[in-house]
Amino acid sequence: MAQYLILDGYNLIGALERYGTGKTGGLDESRERLVNDALKAAGWTGRRVIVVFDAHGSPEPEREEVRAGGAVRLVFSGPGQSADDVIERLLSRLEEGSATVYTGDFALQRTVLARGARRATPREFQGLLDELPAVVRSPDRSRRSKVADRLSPETLRRLEEIRRRAAGD
Repeated sequence: MAQYLILDGYNLIGALERYGTGKTGGLDESRERLVNDALKAAGWTGRRVIVVFDAHGSPEPEREEVRAGGAVRLVFSGPGQSADDVIERLLSRLEEGSATVYTGDFALQRTVLARGARRATPREFQGLLDELPAVVRSPDRSRRSKVADRLSPETLRRLEEIRRRAAGD
């Protein structure tokens, strides 16, 4: 059974500081940053990611874009449809328990749970991004992840003591 992460696009953009237009330069850039993060999350988790954007004020019909060979799908709602409507429709087509929906919208969270999916908050999406390896989080910065980066100073001190004792024997 395929596993999905469904992102309530503009809800995440509005909720997380990393997508604030002051940091990105504008809404288009914020949307692109979210899509890039979705690509990274798809690659790291092995799940398919669907990012839904609310375009109900637009006269254009609902449209979809596929990125990374289908690992990430962008859905822009059509006239008279909200992102919530699109997410509900997606959930009705997916197997129960196969999706996690990231949104801060309480009403949508209740619907998600009623449909047998998991709900997660924008902060939890930020947590997922924070768990990505450093190389995936910021590809412009070359950095190898080391075990020492993830250990407390106390644990490092104890391990160093053990190493020194072993080397002295």
